Parts: sequence; structure tokens; C-alpha cells
Amino acid sequence: MASILSRSFLMMSLRKSSSLKRIPIVSTRSISSDHQQQDVRPLMLMDIPRTPYPNILLVLKNFVSRAIISGYFDSTFAMKPFCDGTRQAITVVSQLIANGQFDDLPGFVTPEVINEVKQNYGNLSSHQKQLIPVEEREIVFSYPYLIGLIMDEQTNKRMVEITMIFHVLKNPESYRDEMLDGPRNAVSNWISAVKKIRDGIIICNYRFLRDMSSDAQDDSWIITGLNHWLPNEYLQQN
Repeated sequence: MASILSRSFLMMSLRKSSSLKRIPIVSTRSISSDHQQQDVRPLMLMDIPRTPYPNILLVLKNFVSRAIISGYFDSTFAMKPFCDGTRQAITVVSQLIANGQFDDLPGFVTPEVINEVKQNYGNLSSHQKQLIPVEEREIVFSYPYLIGLIMDEQTNKRMVEITMIFHVLKNPESYRDEMLDGPRNAVSNWISAVKKIRDGIIICNYRFLRDMSSDAQDDSWIITGLNHWLPNEYLQQN
């Protein structure tokens, strides 16, 4: 039994990703650009809680949840393979969304996710749509924010829902080059690059759900919620 995306999920990812069209990315290094200022509304795919960073108060809770999963639900479950699988999943799903390929999303996400994302996608500017696709090399940070257990004693159902945080930085190599090869002194280059990195971060929150009941017929994970958003843009709106 796979501990993250099942073999069928991964094979589906490979088949679908091979036919994806890559959206060309223009310079997106500062969210205060003229393009962003012209956007009608902030970047948003679903109205779910915006979670930018890990919560230290949840560390113990997540540890207990992991012990319960490994001890009682699925002895093969491990966080590292799961997290590695989610990085693959976000690259495939985000590219499908960016291309408007909503008919290819079933099996990856729930119908409710497709409906809401499709509706919000239609309200995005062309620049915002360019920010959606994620390449794995652009993920500079990822972390399991919350491991939730859903147990129904009447039906004997055991569901596991894990919320992941991803920090994405477009064209990460350009920041490194600026820090090392810029025309100004090293300290000034470093400070300038750090500010641009801070302003250029895109946060992605994804919720993954799996049925771990003893009679479950499918061991794959499905996405029940997702959002891509810009921290600075969100703060400016509040």
C-alpha cells in the first residue's frame, strides 16, 4: 500500500503532466508591479484559511496524530514520502489549473474544489494566471501544517486530512545571481535580494484527504481544498 499518492495517482500524474502546456512566465519578482496594481482583486483560488507558517502549538498534536496513523490506520505511512508526493501533486494540479484544464482535474481534486477554483479562475488577470503554475524547483519551503483525524464510530470510517504549506518563488536562480553578481557591494546586493524574495513569495495551501478505513478500496489521496495567494497583497487589503 502506498504511503502517499497511490501508484494510480502517480501514473495519472505522469500521463497528464506529459501533455501539459507550459505557461511562459514573465518577470514576477515584485508584487508591487504595475501589473499587480491593475488587478481587480487579490490572487485567490479558494476561500479557505490562509496559512503562511507552521504553528508550534500544533507540533505535539501532529506527532500524536502520526503515531495513531502508523499504529492503527496504516503501518506503512511515513511523512517524508507523503511530503515528497505532495510536491509532485502541486506541480501537476497547479499546471492544469493554470492552463484551464479543469476537465483533467477529476481524480486529483474533489468536484467541489473544481467548481470553486474554476469560478475564481475566471476572475483572475492574465498576470495572476501566470503565477499559478508551480515547478518543483520553485518550492523553497514545504511543511505539514495540520494532520487531522476524522473518526466515525457508527460507520467505522477513518479519514486522514493533512494540510500542507508551500512557499513558492518564481525564477529562484535570478535572486541568487543578484546576490552574487550584482553591481553593488555584497551587503547591499544581499539586502536588496532578500527584500525581493520576501515580496515575491507565493504561498500555496493544499488539503489532502485519504480514507484509511479497514474496508477502504482506494489508498490514494485527493485534494479537498487549495489556494495560492500573495502575503504582501493580502496584507495590503487588510
